[in-house]
Amino acid sequence: MRRSGLFRAALLATLGTAAAAAPAAAQDGARIEALERQLREMQAELSRLRREVAARPAEPRPGRPAETATARAAPRGRAPAATAQARSPADGGPPTATAAQAPSPAAAAGPSAARTAQARAPTGGSGGQPAASGVQSGSGQVAQDTDSAARSATTAGADAAGPGRVSFPSGRPTFTSGDGRFSAAVGAQIQYDIGGYIRDRRSTPDQRGTPHLNTFGENLRRGRLPFVFRYDDVQLNVTPDFGGSPDGDPSLYEASLNWTPLRALMVTAGYFKPWLTLGDATSSNDFLFLERPSVVEIARSIAAGDGRAAFGARWAEERWFLSGYLTGGNYGSQSSSEATPQQTGAAFRLAGRPVAAADWDLHLGLSGSLAFDIGRTAGGQNITLQDRPELRIDQNRLISTGAIPADGAHEWGPEFALRWRNFLLQGEYIRIGVDQSRSGTAPRPDLRFEGGYAEASWVLTGEARSYSTSGGAFEGIRPRQPFSLRDGGLGAFELVGRYSVVDLNDRVTRGRAAAATGGVFGGRQEVLGLGLNWYPSNNLRFMLDWNNVSVDRLNAAGTTQIGQRFDEVALRAQAAF
Repeated sequence: MRRSGLFRAALLATLGTAAAAAPAAAQDGARIEALERQLREMQAELSRLRREVAARPAEPRPGRPAETATARAAPRGRAPAATAQARSPADGGPPTATAAQAPSPAAAAGPSAARTAQARAPTGGSGGQPAASGVQSGSGQVAQDTDSAARSATTAGADAAGPGRVSFPSGRPTFTSGDGRFSAAVGAQIQYDIGGYIRDRRSTPDQRGTPHLNTFGENLRRGRLPFVFRYDDVQLNVTPDFGGSPDGDPSLYEASLNWTPLRALMVTAGYFKPWLTLGDATSSNDFLFLERPSVVEIARSIAAGDGRAAFGARWAEERWFLSGYLTGGNYGSQSSSEATPQQTGAAFRLAGRPVAAADWDLHLGLSGSLAFDIGRTAGGQNITLQDRPELRIDQNRLISTGAIPADGAHEWGPEFALRWRNFLLQGEYIRIGVDQSRSGTAPRPDLRFEGGYAEASWVLTGEARSYSTSGGAFEGIRPRQPFSLRDGGLGAFELVGRYSVVDLNDRVTRGRAAAATGGVFGGRQEVLGLGLNWYPSNNLRFMLDWNNVSVDRLNAAGTTQIGQRFDEVALRAQAAF
């Protein structure tokens, strides 16, 4: 009974310390529910530990009186807690219950109880830790949980005489060495899309000579297997991707080396996704719609995007986020026909959260990127800006500038997001510039394109999207009542809407050829979308999207309409851990 009372006291003291240290922004309903769920899990764990301790016989040491397991655990629990406190900032993790005070009763109760309390501590979300990876989707979340598992094992200290342990944080298989200094984890991200395009009658004037879109099809949009290896404050991320646009051509999403000398600072080198724009910073697991707005995809293709060679750092705090990277080409862009030098550029992002409360979050930011030198190929030094109509089942790109001879290109734009309880509104405006290469007497003026979007989310079941301080963007939804036939839970339901526009026309006049002005008929695309998302559990999501797409585009002579109007309907099944 005394041991049982000691464990209860340790539990209450640990939870009390964590609640006192939590930032004000984390005091919302979702965080309280998470703490209650963790309380139940900790109670079950402590019950198991009590049974183990009660069944363990006393082991006398040579030359010393016999000690009980409880007597040995008390002095040994304090030193590991101090070790965890000293290592927490370097590991990039949240402060533990021992970070602001003397050893807690949980540590005094034994290393197992301290390890359990630390492993159950909430991470991420509003006021959460910086992620342990330079990416948001796939390996970023795996890295975060690997870091948590490593810190938990470190707390064990002298009690970690064994070879290590295997845990499953958020469903991710994670191995942690006995001393907690090394950890390895593997995750998965599967996104499978089916759907098609419903066109107007082919006889309508705005469909002459345009591609016939796929009426029904499928695509493995993402099939990533992130592997994360960590030793002290150095981390290696390797993520192959067996999906794509289209699928069937496996590639590399990330291969990066990350160093975290301070909790808020992460230095990264390799192939990865540099932070850029709000739409880009949002994890692909947490999109409101199946795809990013087209203007975001076009902007990130200039000097950032997935699998980009880059070197730089990001600093992530509770209220602000800053990142900057020097960038090169994309993975796989090298070839024997490519002349030197390759593309060089840079990307930066600054974001802040001036309001962070239980019911409110306000996000403001600014980002930009610059290609100092456009990559050269056998066809010359060109840049092409284009995108599909915000769905990747058909691979036709209806808006495209074609190859533009260019010395450089850049983009920049402000970003905004506002959350009120279970309602979220966010958007961006992006301006794109291309510096055309001069050639003879042909007109080659500098070109300017623009676009933007606004999207909203309303969670019908009342859950709120949490804010990720590690990425400066909003995360997905964790259902209060996961779907269960036995318990009657339905999961979470989210209604979303979006309007996006991008204009790739510049320096042109209807009825006059683009060559005469040096401009581009790239087309103007508008998309109005509605969607319904269902979250049966934290790791599973189903998305149903409808988009109405209007593309206004003339041929290079400026005389014939080659755009079209159509609807898109698509369903995505997503599993991620």
